[in-house]
Amino acid sequence: MSQPPYPQPQYPQPPHSGPAVPPVPPAPSPFGGPYPTSPQGEYQPGAHPQVPYDDGPRKSFLATWLLSLLLGTFGADRFYLGKTGSAVAKLLTAGGLGIWAIVDLVMTLTGNTRDIHGRPLEGYPENKKKAWIITAVVWLVGAVTGTVLAIASIAVVSAAVEGFNVPAQAPLPASPAAPAPSPGTSTEANSSVVTMSEGNTVRVGVLDSIYTAEIPGMSYLEPKNGGFLAVQVSWETVSGTSFATPSNFSVFDADGKEGELIYLDKEIGGLQTDEVGAGDSRQGVIAFDVKEGPVTVVVTNDYGDQASSFTVTPQ
Repeated sequence: MSQPPYPQPQYPQPPHSGPAVPPVPPAPSPFGGPYPTSPQGEYQPGAHPQVPYDDGPRKSFLATWLLSLLLGTFGADRFYLGKTGSAVAKLLTAGGLGIWAIVDLVMTLTGNTRDIHGRPLEGYPENKKKAWIITAVVWLVGAVTGTVLAIASIAVVSAAVEGFNVPAQAPLPASPAAPAPSPGTSTEANSSVVTMSEGNTVRVGVLDSIYTAEIPGMSYLEPKNGGFLAVQVSWETVSGTSFATPSNFSVFDADGKEGELIYLDKEIGGLQTDEVGAGDSRQGVIAFDVKEGPVTVVVTNDYGDQASSFTVTPQ
């Protein structure tokens, strides 16, 4: 298809004396038509500088550092920076057992922490030195406090263990006067076999006795009759089973007045209530608040009746 005729401009010809010069036709257009090829403006396509992060308000370095230092185990610093996903993970793992929290704190102190948009923290250059100093002081105080608490805990545990291993005190010293058995089925010196109940018999013996104004470890007790009688006894089950207990013993002074039974702790050698099988035995001390002088030690059976008695004259 032919191009439409384009009117050619008429240029004035300077006067000359030679033959006339024909007009020069225009150069063909590179676009396939008789259009001028002029520059298309000053824009030139090419690479433009890329912005590394969105230009917007930045998070505070001080706030991020304090949250990381004090609440980093709970992911507070990452919540503040908008990193919700990793913040939840940090919270659920207790700061990655503390390791993640320390790593985030060091990254904040070295200026490598960014918010969720990749923007650096505001105020890092002017506050980084102060942050490093305070962090070091906090870590030092925490280390000293932890050491002191650890030492105190060890001391408390050691004291508790020693309390369970307190050795029993030695039995009360012997009195010069040896006890002598009274009515009962005598089998050997200072002991008697008594029937506690049907099929249950025990051998009860008096090993030692003393009259004292104070019971070791129980100095808060004040005697009503001038002192305390301490009697060391043995309890051996001959047949069946029996209960060795201080309540099976009672004492009466020379006037027939019954003494008050004093229950002694195991730590000072007191006879403890315990089930004793056949062939087994127990030893311990029983004490009474009773007037000094000859006393009668009565052993009662399981029905509360007198089963045997001993006469004791302590000094």
